[in-house]
Amino acid sequence: MIKQLLKITFGVIVALSLFTACNDDNNDALSGFTVNESEFTVAAEGGAETCFVESPKRWVAETSAPWLSVSPANGIGATECEIKIDSSLVNDVRTATIRFTPENEEAHVVTVRQTGFGKVISVEDSDVEIEASAKADKRFFETVVTTNIPFKVNIEYSGEDIDWVTADEFEVNLDRGARPRTVKIRFDWKMNFVPEERVAHINLVPANEADVLETPAVITLKQKAAQRIEDNRLGDSIALLTIHERLNSDSNPWDTSENMRNWDNVVLWEANDKDLPCPEAVGRVRSVTYFVFKTTESIPQEIRYLKYLESLDISTNTNTMLLSIDLGSEICELDYLKELTLFSYGLVSLPDDFHKLGNSLEYLDLSANNFTDIPAVLTPENFPKLKKLRMVASRRWTTSDLRKADNYENGLGLHFNTETNNSLRRLFLWENLEELSLSNCYIEGNIPDFKVGEDGIVAYTQADVDAFGGDTIQYLADNNIPKVLPNMKHLALNLNFFTGKLPDWILYHPYLLEWIPELLLFNQQEQGRNSNGELVRFDNTPTSFDYYYDVFPGTRDKYEFKDEITE
Repeated sequence: MIKQLLKITFGVIVALSLFTACNDDNNDALSGFTVNESEFTVAAEGGAETCFVESPKRWVAETSAPWLSVSPANGIGATECEIKIDSSLVNDVRTATIRFTPENEEAHVVTVRQTGFGKVISVEDSDVEIEASAKADKRFFETVVTTNIPFKVNIEYSGEDIDWVTADEFEVNLDRGARPRTVKIRFDWKMNFVPEERVAHINLVPANEADVLETPAVITLKQKAAQRIEDNRLGDSIALLTIHERLNSDSNPWDTSENMRNWDNVVLWEANDKDLPCPEAVGRVRSVTYFVFKTTESIPQEIRYLKYLESLDISTNTNTMLLSIDLGSEICELDYLKELTLFSYGLVSLPDDFHKLGNSLEYLDLSANNFTDIPAVLTPENFPKLKKLRMVASRRWTTSDLRKADNYENGLGLHFNTETNNSLRRLFLWENLEELSLSNCYIEGNIPDFKVGEDGIVAYTQADVDAFGGDTIQYLADNNIPKVLPNMKHLALNLNFFTGKLPDWILYHPYLLEWIPELLLFNQQEQGRNSNGELVRFDNTPTSFDYYYDVFPGTRDKYEFKDEITE
C-alpha cells in the first residue's frame, strides 16, 4: 500500500513539473490570453492588417509609433483587431511595436516592420515638345517632379554642343528624413534657327552618386524645326517677319498679302540702283528699320538671311537701363552692310568678329546703349571705310556727380577717365573719321593732346594748306600744329565731365566752327562734378572767336555773319 502511494505521489510531482515547464514557455496559454500574430512586414505604401485577441480579462493595446494604430485598442473575450499602417516617409526599413497587455499580466508584443520607398525621382511628363520659336516670355516649360532624395539636373544634347536648355534654380525640402516631396521646375529654352528638329535629354540624377534609382528619370525634349529660309526674295520676307516677331516689335504691322515693296520701313534693291551689289540682288531687301520693341536678347539670328542688306536700323528697346545684352555674331555675316544703327538696344559689348563688317561699314550708331568703354574692336585698321561713329547718350543711369558712380548697379554707362584710359585717344588717331559724336556720356579727365612726332602724329604741311584753299589755314603749317582728325566735319563732346585745357589742335582745327563748339564741345555737364569732386569745365574756353578769325582770316566772311544771325 505504501509503495502504491509513493508511485502516485511521484506521478503527481512529475506531472506538476511538466505543467510548470509548459507554463514557462507559453504564459498566454496558461492565462487564457492569446494573440495570433507576433509580427508583420508591410510595404512602403502601408495599409491594414488583422490579428485576433483571446482574453478572459480586459486588455489594452499601445503602439510605439504614430504611424501605427489599433482598432479597437481595448477589449475582453474574443476580439478582431485592425492594425492600420501609414505610408512610409523614409527610404529605409522602419520598425515599431504594438503591446497588447491584459490586466495584471505581461504584454504580448507584435512587431511591425515597414520597408521604405526605393530611391525615386518621378517626372510628370517624360516627353515634351516645344515650338521652334516664341516670344521671350513664352520660351519655357514647367514640369512636376516627385522625389524622396535630393537630385540635380544634367542635360545631354543630341548631335550638337549648343546649350539651348537651362533649368531655373529649385529646392527640394526633404524634411522628416526623406519624405517624398513634389517640386515644380522651370526650364528655359532658346529658339531653334536650324530647319531640323533637335532633341535634348534632361536627366534628373541623385545628388549623392551612391544612390541608385529604381527607374531612371529622364525628360525627352523635342524642339520643332525652324522654318526653312531660302536665299531668295521669299526668304527675305520670312526673315523680316521672323525678326519682327522675335524682337516683339510694335512697329511694322506688315500686311503679308501686300507686295514687299509696299511694306513700311523696307526698301528693296532696284535694277538701276547705282550701288547694286550684283544682278541677283534686285528685289531683295536693301534696308529695314525696326523701332519700339521689347527684347532681352541680341538681334535675331535670321538677320543673316538678309544677304544684300545695306542699311539696318533697330532702335528703342524697353527698359534699356536694366539690360546687359551682348551683340551676337550673326550680323557680321552681312557683307554689304554700310549703315548700322543700334540705338537704345541695351548693348554692353560687340562680338570679337565684329571687324568682319569693316570691309563695308561706313556709318555706325551705337548711341544710348550701356557700354562702359569704347569697344576695342573699333579701330581704323578694322574699319578703314568708316566715316561716322556715334555713341551719344551712353548713360545707363543719370547723375551729375561722379563721386557717386559706385552706387549704381552695373555702372553708369560710358564712364572712364582719359588720364588712365586711352580709348578716346585711340579714336582721335582715326584720320578718316568725318563725324565722332560722344555727347552726354560720363567721360572725364582732359581732352587728349598730341605732339608732332609721337603716335604717328605729323604737322600740317603746305600741301594741306593748299588743298584746303590756300592761305585760309596757313597758320597751321607755320606753327607746327598737330594734324589730328584732319577730316573731322562734326565733333561732339558736350555734356561730359571734361576738365583742364582745350588743346591747340582743337582750338585751331580747320573745321572748328563747323562743329558749333559753343553747343557741342565747350559746354560740359551743368553743375557736374568729376570723381574728385571738381566742377567740370575747361580752363581756357574762348569767350569769342576773334582769335580764330585773326589767324584764319579767310574764315571770317564765312562764319562771322552766321554767328551774328544766330545770336
